[in-house]
Amino acid sequence: MDNAEHMPLPVSRLVMMDPGYLCLPASPARLCTQVASGVVVTMFDRQRSLGGMGHYLHPRRMGSESTSIFAAPALVELLNMFIQAGSRLDRLETFVYGGSDNPEVASNEFGRGGLNLRAGLEILTKLGVRVAGTDIGGRYARRLVFYTATGESVVAKVTDVLSADAWYPRLGGGSTLGRQS
Repeated sequence: MDNAEHMPLPVSRLVMMDPGYLCLPASPARLCTQVASGVVVTMFDRQRSLGGMGHYLHPRRMGSESTSIFAAPALVELLNMFIQAGSRLDRLETFVYGGSDNPEVASNEFGRGGLNLRAGLEILTKLGVRVAGTDIGGRYARRLVFYTATGESVVAKVTDVLSADAWYPRLGGGSTLGRQS
């Protein structure tokens, strides 16, 4: 057996992804995020060793705004990014994370996690994207690290995300999105 075949590729960067962002890096990277009531979708083309991630917060667009903070624009654009990069739909391995709801957080938006999940899974089905696996629902937030060169991910369920803004963010709130290190 050739050990070089199992050696991890070097990671050129670490990208901290906040909600509303999509990322399909040209070189190997670790994409990191935290998700509670929102949903994170990872896609990986094993034949091309190409992986990317999208993270949305709202199940449906509100008004005329159409950005990747909403399920449909986020998922359609993430898939388009892969197709434009030369991937084929039948080669994508897709995983879905998040969609949690925490009854301990005082908010009038309890239930948004389930709405986000239903919207995302419905959109992926309509797009013809097969979901290979999920880590969804429940009452815990998740911290996720996704390695774009192998499609591997590490997920930790966490309880220390208790603020209502972290669980059920409002539109128009300030954020430090798309940080890289």
